Amino acid sequence: MAETKRDFYEVLGVSKTASAEDLKKAYRKLARKYHPDVNRNDPSAERRFKELQEAYDVLTDSKKRQAYDQFGHAGVSSSAAADAAAAAAAAGRRQGGFRYATQTPGGATVDFGEVDLNDIFERFTGHRNRGSRNPFASGGVAEPPETSHAADITHEVTLTFEQAIKGTTLDLRIDTVNRAHSETIAVKIPPGVHEGAKVRVRGRGQPAMGGRSRGDLIISVHVSPHPYFVRIGQDIILDVPISAGEAASGTTIRVPTIDGPLEMRVPAGIVGGMKLRLKGRGVPGRSGPVGDQLCRIIIQLPEDLTDAEKQQLKQMDEKHHFDPRAKTAWKS
Repeated sequence: MAETKRDFYEVLGVSKTASAEDLKKAYRKLARKYHPDVNRNDPSAERRFKELQEAYDVLTDSKKRQAYDQFGHAGVSSSAAADAAAAAAAAGRRQGGFRYATQTPGGATVDFGEVDLNDIFERFTGHRNRGSRNPFASGGVAEPPETSHAADITHEVTLTFEQAIKGTTLDLRIDTVNRAHSETIAVKIPPGVHEGAKVRVRGRGQPAMGGRSRGDLIISVHVSPHPYFVRIGQDIILDVPISAGEAASGTTIRVPTIDGPLEMRVPAGIVGGMKLRLKGRGVPGRSGPVGDQLCRIIIQLPEDLTDAEKQQLKQMDEKHHFDPRAKTAWKS
């Protein structure tokens, strides 16, 4: 007695309303579980894997899925097209079509009425015949269906701030859908990538059926924020606090850069908010020069000033008629 084929939705463990993404997730999970290479001692694994592959191939093809939902396994079996051809030969062509009827397993006869042979051929193969109107007439041979196109794979990575600026090489494990295969590849991330950047690796995407070339691997980049550096374009911004005394007299301080610590001269009389530029200490440009590091000066006072000290500062402002907002554009 022939073995009854299981429902394709049951094979994948999804509902009949499953989306393409649901089908892909279910297939990936089960393909890894039943792949013959990881079940060498289980003779049933190959049968389950083939069953899984057949179900996935049918349900991810919109035309085949529609035929399967309407007619079950008969709608997508290879013998169904042969039945259509036999019916065409028996009934003869009438205005470019034929009348096709079949019996259900319960014995009822279903009459499909006048049917165009090209429509039948397209339903069961997924492709229209490009030759004669009737692909089965006069000994003609129907064209084989085309193989699936290769697809790109998108993989998200999160880089540190330093990795994004300097570039890095990542070992990524990539899973392919069509062959349930995993591989680890080294991907070089170029210097200067930013949040949301895309890095394309040619020929490392989804394998195509029929030996065609592979798609591409597209790396989607995310960059973790840095504790004190902020990137703006090709420049790196760093807030540098100094005391009022250092601002008045000038000083030399040690500041961090992406390349390591560096001594920087602060001129006397500097104003808070001014930026001191460190040339070439920013982000490498893909086609232009390297950016700079801009050190933004922030003048701070001690937090534990006494009332007497605060009064002295106020008296100093009054003595010099000092108004820090005198040169602002909005001063009225």
